[in-house]
Amino acid sequence: MKVLSFLFVLLVGCVFLVECDDILEDSRLTTTELLRKYGYPAETHIVFTDDGYILELHRIPNPGGQVAFLMHGMLSSSADWILMGPNTGMGYMLHDLGYDVWMGNARGNRYSRRHQSLNPNLAAFWAFSWHEVGTRDLPAIIDHIVQATGRSRIHYIGHSQGTTVFWVMASERPEYNARILSMQALAPAAYMHHTRSPYVNGLVMWLTSTTMALQIMGVHSFEPTDQMNRVGGQDECRDGAPTQSMCYNEIFLLAGYNSLELNTTMLPVINGHSPAGASTRQMIHFGQIVRSRIFRQYDHGPAMNQIHYGQLTPPQYQMQRVTAPVFLYHSFNDWLAAPEDVDLLHRRLPNVRVKHMVSMMEFNHLDFVWAINQRTLLHQHVINNMRNMEN
Repeated sequence: MKVLSFLFVLLVGCVFLVECDDILEDSRLTTTELLRKYGYPAETHIVFTDDGYILELHRIPNPGGQVAFLMHGMLSSSADWILMGPNTGMGYMLHDLGYDVWMGNARGNRYSRRHQSLNPNLAAFWAFSWHEVGTRDLPAIIDHIVQATGRSRIHYIGHSQGTTVFWVMASERPEYNARILSMQALAPAAYMHHTRSPYVNGLVMWLTSTTMALQIMGVHSFEPTDQMNRVGGQDECRDGAPTQSMCYNEIFLLAGYNSLELNTTMLPVINGHSPAGASTRQMIHFGQIVRSRIFRQYDHGPAMNQIHYGQLTPPQYQMQRVTAPVFLYHSFNDWLAAPEDVDLLHRRLPNVRVKHMVSMMEFNHLDFVWAINQRTLLHQHVINNMRNMEN
């Protein structure tokens, strides 16, 4: 159950004040429905990867504007960037400033659970980790955006796993560095030596047993929130519910305690959009990184590694190949992307322009997409750095 709790709250959130009816409605709406509800234009684009996955992109169009592409974290979706509403969400803010906003959905989440030949009910559909998101999904998405907009370079904004997949792409497909005007990395995840979350450390302690149990049970994926769980979340996590504290304490045990920036009124909306679905290999891959203390490809075990990689251990990602301009944003109270690990990432990357620590000491891992005051604490710094790269 701890593993499921870890996955349930990983990298999703929302924290803006709205009426109760709006909260219940927002928990049911899709990304494009949310955009239209709040008066913003919305487009859906379909992208095919070179290994047959069918991905759904969501766009808040500003034709002719500079492109900003936003990539969510694990078990999340494009909804992350707009759940906070127009007064808080980064997607809205960027559009209001004239950016042509594109929001990705990794293979396996609720918007990208299709394949040209594989059925999602089959194990073969789920035989991927975030390595494939970086090497296959992101290149296909970026190619589509460049072709659709005519922009040769784009801003990339990623949160947590959304940064992990960027490091994978830029190191394994280094030609894509030339397509990046700036990489804005929120709570960047690569080296995870100092993770403090008891959920994650518990997973790592039992990683081998968990991996074997999932294989034996034939569990290859984590399903998106269904109607029953959505209603349950509304009942258990709403304001006034005696169980609400359990909802936000699960979040704090994963990301770090910060009651100052969490709008508990929005917890039912979190339940409506999270989890958005992912493969179990994505979770296992992160566990492997924490245990090995090496940022490297998925570990299939010595025998299968020899078949996959021609060596007994997985190859490390070559971070010196990540030549795009990088801006790192981290926080002292991040229990997943600890300051020491961001410092190591900073030293390994060859083209870091800025490493910015959020001024609020309590700011945690999920505050990068949830915080009530994220516009002043974070977004304005991101926008200023993006503008500087455009001059």
